[in-house]
Amino acid sequence: MTQITDVILSDGVRLTHTDTGSGPTVVFHQGFSLTQQIWGPLLERLGTDYRSITFAPRGHGDSDAPKSGYSVNQLAADLAELLAALDLSDVTLVGHSMGGAASLIAAANQATDGPISRLVLLGPSAPGFVQRQGQPYGIPPEIFSELRRGMDADFAANARGSADIFFHQTDPEYARHIFEATLAMRQDVASALFADLGSLNLESKLPEVAVPVLALWGEHDNLADPRWADWFREKNYPHWQVDTLAHSGHGSMVDEPAEVARRIREFVDQLA
Repeated sequence: MTQITDVILSDGVRLTHTDTGSGPTVVFHQGFSLTQQIWGPLLERLGTDYRSITFAPRGHGDSDAPKSGYSVNQLAADLAELLAALDLSDVTLVGHSMGGAASLIAAANQATDGPISRLVLLGPSAPGFVQRQGQPYGIPPEIFSELRRGMDADFAANARGSADIFFHQTDPEYARHIFEATLAMRQDVASALFADLGSLNLESKLPEVAVPVLALWGEHDNLADPRWADWFREKNYPHWQVDTLAHSGHGSMVDEPAEVARRIREFVDQLA
């Protein structure tokens, strides 16, 4: 049975979340502008063997969209509040893209007895989104500036264009359907969050993550370069497993839901 309820954060922002299934708890944090429906194909493959919780971050979907306060760090703080409000423990946290960055921050910042026990990152915006010294595979700064200008000028056009590059083997009509749902996001919210990606640098946070991590990149990803997997292997951070998905773009939960579900199941089971 699926339950759809709200959580009110300490600053009064209301987050809508969906809770379904039973068993080990898995919480999902989608990427920039996406709605909870992005997880549909993956949740179908996970079935009812897990308690799966999805939610709409602030400014996304049916959750509240205050006038200001949009940053990846704020999303991470909201996520920590959500887990506490739901009184969750032994959580496997699955974060995608910008949601992967927020999830990583939440895991790094939690206390040693915090609720997050495992972290799965799908095409995360980590260590950063924009290329900088020591981080060779981000978006070049000049390209990011161009993308930001386009985002500020017309978020709706940007969203529709994203549908064409986000996936590798997903039906184009279904891809457009997913991105039509993102148009509920206000222009100012989209601009603020996208701008924050320009300064995001989580390299110092990576060794602070004290829980096991599974990080996966699609080999055809146009937004999170799959060569990050090699970068992470060279860093050899404790607790990290890194790999690529042969048939995925940036939206691996839709491109390869069965394979991503298998990886999550194995990751949860081996650390149960």
